[in-house]
Amino acid sequence: MTNCQHCQKPMKPATANLLCASCREDYWALIRQLGHVQLPALRSIMLKQAHIGPTGHTPNKGNAPMPIDTRAQALITDSEAWLAEQAGKINARYSNLPWDKAWKKITANKHTILSMSTAADDYTALEHISRRNETALTPEEAMVIIGTCPQCGHQATSTPQADEWTCPDCKWQGGVQAIKATRDNKLWQLEYTGKPIEVARYLAKMDVHCTSSQIRQWLTRGKLHATPTNHRGEYVFNLGEIVAMLDCHN
Repeated sequence: MTNCQHCQKPMKPATANLLCASCREDYWALIRQLGHVQLPALRSIMLKQAHIGPTGHTPNKGNAPMPIDTRAQALITDSEAWLAEQAGKINARYSNLPWDKAWKKITANKHTILSMSTAADDYTALEHISRRNETALTPEEAMVIIGTCPQCGHQATSTPQADEWTCPDCKWQGGVQAIKATRDNKLWQLEYTGKPIEVARYLAKMDVHCTSSQIRQWLTRGKLHATPTNHRGEYVFNLGEIVAMLDCHN
């Protein structure tokens, strides 16, 4: 019996493939997404043909606007380099093709790509590239606060589905669940002043989901020890206590 070189799970029956059937399927889906969705979207953003997040006019300070989005350009460069490397493994001549033609050569050689001796490492590299692209293509309002960078303290935001996070400031990398666990421990030290619906919205930005009616119910039953303020319907909440109540009811 052999283990998948990516997820390390045993493969039954033993096979010459380095990736299990599930990883092969997921790897191929990322390859298709890279060329079919992510790169075209990033190129539109780079050329200012599309915009992620709120739009609005900014005061003219006398500087000409940037002709391209440099963040999107950097992501495109990394994505195209990955495609060129994989296409070059199929045939050395393909390594100099434009990205879209390199992608088509890759998708036309599915068995070859998935059976490469470097498939596990290539898959891991593509996962990293895909996560960065997905984050850049996700509107700011859809991002969630997962905590802070343990190295530099930068606020960590990511897509709700992300498994890993890379700090944009110091480039530290780590697992999302570990960052969330650290954040949740610190919630006992954090207070929020507002109405139930306001604290529910604030927690939703942390990917912690509860309803205002749940919070009101816990207040009525004395399960939350929030302190009323001088404003009607407003309390000082301990965020850790609310998360603990959610854990008890899940």
